[in-house]
Amino acid sequence: MLPIILASVIASAAVPTMDAADARAHRELRAAPLAVRDFISRRAGCNHWGGEEPYDADRAAQIAAAVRELRCHDIEADERRIKRKYVKSRRLQWLMAATRDWDGL
Repeated sequence: MLPIILASVIASAAVPTMDAADARAHRELRAAPLAVRDFISRRAGCNHWGGEEPYDADRAAQIAAAVRELRCHDIEADERRIKRKYVKSRRLQWLMAATRDWDGL
């Protein structure tokens, strides 16, 4: 289910003009360890679903299911864990900060 949710987040995200920082972030993301890539993808999904409006019961259920599947309630603790693990990597620390507000990949 997670790949389907992430695919819908990615597909529904507007494609803004990419500035130099975003272009660098995308390059760094491709080179990042799998755990970091997965986390950033999850966080982007949580950012996306956190901004969605539950305009009816079905939509509220869809949002709740996505938040549960992405484990959004654990995202801050998971971020702290990743940052501690890669504390010596300035590149990954920069990547984590640069992608903090992403709501799609």
